[in-house]
Amino acid sequence: MSTFTAAALQLGPASETMAETTDRILALMEEAAGQGARLAVLPELALQPYFAAEVHEDLSRWTDAGETEAALGRIAAACERLGLALSVSHAEPSEARLYNSMTFIAPDGHTCGMFRKVHIPGQVEPDPAKEVNILERRYFAAGNLGFPAYAVEGITEVPLRTGGLICYDRRFPESWRSLMLNGADLFCVCYNTPVMNGATLEQARHASELAICGGAYSNATWTIAAGKGGVENGITFIGGSFICGPDGVIVARAETMGDEIVLAEVDMARQQALRARWNFAETRAEHAYAGAPVVRDVA
Repeated sequence: MSTFTAAALQLGPASETMAETTDRILALMEEAAGQGARLAVLPELALQPYFAAEVHEDLSRWTDAGETEAALGRIAAACERLGLALSVSHAEPSEARLYNSMTFIAPDGHTCGMFRKVHIPGQVEPDPAKEVNILERRYFAAGNLGFPAYAVEGITEVPLRTGGLICYDRRFPESWRSLMLNGADLFCVCYNTPVMNGATLEQARHASELAICGGAYSNATWTIAAGKGGVENGITFIGGSFICGPDGVIVARAETMGDEIVLAEVDMARQQALRARWNFAETRAEHAYAGAPVVRDVA
């Protein structure tokens, strides 16, 4: 079978504790699986609030390794019980560094891969002239795993290779193409996107959809995009989670700014036909890309 049901699991603002937020995630997983979902994607930093908009002296409340491991263990157990594959983003303390990471969990509950956010936005110190600051460079190290794709068994007849992007990564076309070149059959995208200074909710959502649908279209790849919605710590997050076809067209979209399940039927045969039509693998002109000489008209 080449078709299956996928889900973007949108979250509203984080709960007071990681355990309480995990309870909400488990409820969404249960409902999505009950509606036939076989693979689901959660938003960026799904286990904690978006703490990178402010200066904090102590992050342990949101980044404790033991508490994170316990939350991921509960989620993995639910994946096994429900037969649901899942990508979950979280802060990952590792070797005295903190990564903005995505863990891929197979339908049998085992971890089949990890991605660490490569492109880190914002700055180290806040700008007092801005209402919204992005301080990810203060807290997160740049990912060191590249853009891998991991085989997930039990969803389709042959293992489905999935790869992930986290928020700002979606702004770089190289991210998408790297995933495709590494064999990704499906893109899992998560984000915590605020409405930035001077922008509107509509503008922010349009920019996000443009980047994600463009990546799906230019690589002929199904894409599941899950984000945080609502007002958290005085900042509005765009929500707008959706599922996009390999033709770049959104087929299902969130209707609220809170916890919500977005479902769509994913047809991998349709994707295979589009990829065969465009023949990216054979017609790419790698020799003409980065580092190629610039030709100018000097007439």
